[in-house]
Amino acid sequence: MIRTLAVAAAVVAIGVSVFGGVVHYVGPESNTLIMASSFVPVFVGAGVLGVVVLLLVRAWRLALVGVVVVGAALATQAPLFVGGTDAPGSGTAVRVLQANIRLGEADTDDLVRQIRDRQVDVLTIEELTDDSVGRLREAGIDELLPEQFLSPKPSGGGGTGIYSRFPLSEREQLPHFSMSNLSATVDLGGGDRLALFAVHPMPPYPSPAWMWADEMERLREAVHARADRDPGIPVLVSGDFNSTYSHTRYRAFLTDGFEDVGERVGAGLVPTYPADTWFPAIIGIDRMIVRSMTVQEFEGVRLAGSDHHGLFAVVTTETGSS
Repeated sequence: MIRTLAVAAAVVAIGVSVFGGVVHYVGPESNTLIMASSFVPVFVGAGVLGVVVLLLVRAWRLALVGVVVVGAALATQAPLFVGGTDAPGSGTAVRVLQANIRLGEADTDDLVRQIRDRQVDVLTIEELTDDSVGRLREAGIDELLPEQFLSPKPSGGGGTGIYSRFPLSEREQLPHFSMSNLSATVDLGGGDRLALFAVHPMPPYPSPAWMWADEMERLREAVHARADRDPGIPVLVSGDFNSTYSHTRYRAFLTDGFEDVGERVGAGLVPTYPADTWFPAIIGIDRMIVRSMTVQEFEGVRLAGSDHHGLFAVVTTETGSS
């Protein structure tokens, strides 16, 4: 009886991993299935556990089928574990921190301390409020990152900002998004420039799924259009994408030379949300994308008082750009 129950549970777990593999590829505009896509690594992990159970109870034929099926599901996540950091590029190194500060309520003193300790050159920040801008200023961010392009909100999660050690130009707030999405050109010195985006598209829930899909598509078009307009300039896109590697709308960004930073270095899943619960963060919705850049460092970082973990990276322009 126990063996029968174990086999049944294992088969269900393997079925869950099959479902995960399917939603990774199909990209439906359905709130439920889009939410499910966020948890593909969890579903795949369930399948692995199911195969282990089948092996333990010596259900050899089912285990063999499970190995094949779960192996196919595992392949959806394999690119995130292949790769490595690069040697320094021939251009300018940029130390980047990405931070969602939860409705402006995160510990701004701790954030500025991290900027100082990590010698951050560029900060992309989401859920920026008027109050948090003031608290960041009081904590000393102006001395560290004096160049600023900020679009805070009085309250809520719609504000976004760019703080930089380098001069910013060509500042633009992308139109017709629910929350602020910003772009700017960073003058790195010596004729070297960087096209930078700080992004925060709307979440796929509770609004209708088509609204999220539309924002993701328009954001992708804006990013790629910037690269097409000036192909000699490296591009960095950093923010809370409200999507994971397992969303087709996110992976659509990763064409024409654009690369997910975590995938490039083989960092694995790097989950960033939720970070304020008793269990570890499960999904990686904070992400960085680069084009014409190498990556020397990449890691998740703790943000005191936030429901997100942050990201820190050292990226280098591949060649001087003008």
